[in-house]
Amino acid sequence: MEEADPHPALSPSISPLAPLQVDPVTDAAMALRGPRPLLFLTLILLAAGLAQLSEGASYRQFVTQHFDNPKTSAANDRLYCNLLMQRRGLTRFFCKRRNTFIHAPAGQLQAICAHGGTHVSLNLYDSLESFNVTTCRVLPRSRPGNCRYRAAIGNTKIRVACVKGLPVHLEPTYLP
Repeated sequence: MEEADPHPALSPSISPLAPLQVDPVTDAAMALRGPRPLLFLTLILLAAGLAQLSEGASYRQFVTQHFDNPKTSAANDRLYCNLLMQRRGLTRFFCKRRNTFIHAPAGQLQAICAHGGTHVSLNLYDSLESFNVTTCRVLPRSRPGNCRYRAAIGNTKIRVACVKGLPVHLEPTYLP
C-alpha cells in the first residue's frame, strides 16, 4: 500500500525542504513563511552595534561641543567664540544660541562621572571642583553663515549627564 503524499500542494519536482514552494493555482514560486532566526539575529546585532556607536558618538559630540583645552588662542574673547563656534560646526545650519567651552584636561571632565562628582539624579553629576569656561551667546540679527557671538568668561562648577562613565551632556545650570 502506497503512502499518501504529505505535501500534496507541492509539485513533484520540489521537495518539502526546498527553499521555494510553488503555488499550485498560479504556478508561481513563493518564499517559505515562518520564523527567520538568522534574520532576527542579524537585526538584533545591528541594533546593538548602533546603540554602541550612538553612545560613543555622544561622548565625541560632547568633546566637540564643549572641550577646548588648552584654550584656543584668539585676539579677544568675542573672536574666540566666533572662531570656535564655526570651527566646531555649531553654525552650519543655524546659529546655536548658546554653547559653553570647558578649559580643563579631558581626564578631569571624565572624573566627574566617577569620583570627581556628586550624584544629583538619574545620570546627572555636579563637579566637585570649578572649571574655567567660556560661554558663547549669539548676538541679535545673526544668521547661518554669519553667526556672531559675545563671550562670558567664568570659573564655575558644572553639571554633566554621564553614560557609561563618560560625560555626554553639559547642563547650563551653573554657567555664566
